[in-house]
This record gives sequence, structure tokens and C-alpha cells, in this order.
Amino acid sequence: MRSIDIRATLAIVAIAVLASTPQAASADVSAFIGSVSFDEEADLDNSLGVGLRWGKSSGVLAGETSLMIARPERGSAGESVTSIFYEGRILVNIPVGQVMPFVGVGFGAITTTSASADIPADSDAAATEALEAISALQTNSAFSYGAGVRYALSDRMDARFDVRQYQVLSAKSLVADELGVEIDEKRVQHSELSVGVVVRF
Repeated sequence: MRSIDIRATLAIVAIAVLASTPQAASADVSAFIGSVSFDEEADLDNSLGVGLRWGKSSGVLAGETSLMIARPERGSAGESVTSIFYEGRILVNIPVGQVMPFVGVGFGAITTTSASADIPADSDAAATEALEAISALQTNSAFSYGAGVRYALSDRMDARFDVRQYQVLSAKSLVADELGVEIDEKRVQHSELSVGVVVRF
């Protein structure tokens, strides 16, 4: 009977300790603002971007989804363009106390709207039609890699700083290759420098 009482007491103490210990966050969301530098080949001026990241990015091995919208000007045409960056990422965090450096890779897409088509004059009808169809709404696959640091502001909130490079393969170039049309739009690189606030819950 006494051993049962001791076990019951130990169980109650263990539950009380666990209940009073801060629990690891099961998810987090981050709002951020950044500077986006577009490749010269894309004919887009550098622009501010705003976005959200969500997932579980605070564990040693973590993952998140990121959505960012930028509104650059197209240099040659002087028109506003909307660029939407969307991707999933794998992060590796290095916890060293209040500061947590991290590295990460991602894969997703960049969609650009209101883009001007740069179609060679000697293109045949099928090539011209295909290139015009994707010039107004162009989605390109993108691979990214980057690094950053999180700085704990409280038990549930961090400041976060990111540097990221995007390798973009143009959908227009893939269609042109398939149709045997030569254009000068191939792989381009964009970069992002951002700062944001992470809330864990």
C-alpha cells in the first residue's frame, strides 16, 4: 500500500513539473519585409517585398512554407509587375541560446503578372501564340538556398533575419526550346534580404 502511495505521489509531482514547464512550440508564423534584387536578365528593377512564412521552423530540423509578394517596375517598359514567390523549405537550426543561426533550401515557383513578351520577329505562328499565352502570366520553377539568424525576444517571439538566393528556370525558355525557337531568356538569379518577426504558438 505504501509503495502505491509513493508511486502516486511521484506521478502527481511529475505531472505538476511537466505542466509548469514551457512547452515547445508546435507551430509558428512569421511576417516579414524584404529587399528583392532581380537579375538584370529579368528586366525588373529592385523592389520591396512583403510576406508570410508558416510551419514549424524552430526545431533543429524544421520546415516552413513561404509566400512573398513584390511589385517591381519593368525597366524597359516602365510598367508595374507583380511577382509572387511561393515555396516550401527545409531548415537546419543551430541552437546556441538566445541566438539561433540557420541554413535552408527550398523549392517552389515564382509567378510574374503583366509581363511584356519579348518574341523574336521571325517566330512562327505556333511559337508566337505559345509565348504570348505565357507572357501575361508566367510561372517559373525556382530553387532557393539561404541562411539567417533568429534572435529570441521572448518565450514566444523572435526577430528573424534572412538572406536568400533564388535560381529561376524560365517557363518561357522551356516552351521555346520545345518549339525550336531561340530566345535569350534562360536561368536567372534573384536575391532576398529580409527582416521579420516570428510568433510561436
